[in-house]
Amino acid sequence: MKISLLFPETRSIAAVRDLAVRTEEQGFCGLWLGSAFGFDPIMALALSGESTSTIELGVAVVPTWPRHPLVMAQQGATASAACGGRFRLGVGPSHAPVMQMYGVDFDRPISHTREYLTVLRTLLHEGSVAHQGERYQVNAFLDVADALPPPVLLGVLREQMAHLAGSHADGALCWLGPADYLHKVVAPSLEAGADAADRTKPPLIAELPCVLSAHVDGVREMAARELAIYPHVPFYRAMFEAAGVPLGGRGWSDEMLDASVVWGDEDGIARKVEALFEAGADEVALSPFGAGPDPAASQDDCIRVLSEIAKG
Repeated sequence: MKISLLFPETRSIAAVRDLAVRTEEQGFCGLWLGSAFGFDPIMALALSGESTSTIELGVAVVPTWPRHPLVMAQQGATASAACGGRFRLGVGPSHAPVMQMYGVDFDRPISHTREYLTVLRTLLHEGSVAHQGERYQVNAFLDVADALPPPVLLGVLREQMAHLAGSHADGALCWLGPADYLHKVVAPSLEAGADAADRTKPPLIAELPCVLSAHVDGVREMAARELAIYPHVPFYRAMFEAAGVPLGGRGWSDEMLDASVVWGDEDGIARKVEALFEAGADEVALSPFGAGPDPAASQDDCIRVLSEIAKG
């Protein structure tokens, strides 16, 4: 089983390097770093490349609208060279409320992302692009020595974006997707997109929070502290509604916790991880959170359990 760890963006370059080294030592296949409003996560992971040797280092995910695809290609290729070909580039259109912070018009994200991926992946794989589209008109080349093209993975929540990932990306990243939803909606849409493009279905990475706790009260506290924004983001609400998961009035319902948080004792977590693979995930990326009176110690215990599962 391919199990990786996903951490929110931190504000410390040294912390990212330490996370990468420790995650490699603990036997995980990969480290994913979130992207928000601190430092540049691509650069932070590139700086961790020399401190590691086997682990894959990925960002999940960088918003596409604020970065021209040529700039994204330069950054991705540079990080790949720094990491010895172990860098993975996760991208996505993000959300309208986030793009409002940039002053960017969030217009028809599917067609935007389709063109973006075309320009980005052509530059990475062919070294040049001549693209005349509705959104982008790009005639450019890319020349980064010693860079293997990094896989470009697309953040997906609904059918159309999963279909697009199947036809135009090197993988799909689904944050908070319930196992049953992955099985019935995301994985089939990913495969349908690949079939339509006459290509092999790219991997699906299921990304979920993880809490080592047998008591739902502790999980509720964690969600209120760490995940409060998601029930209020339209795309996530739409995903939960499509998955048939009852929404909480102003926060996380217990049904949402059961569907989108891997929690329980050691055996319970192992069963939920296995269920994600059975649902069609090719890799499971878990974001460990702490619960109870000592969240830091609880998070460490969670990582220890996940390490044991990853090592089989």
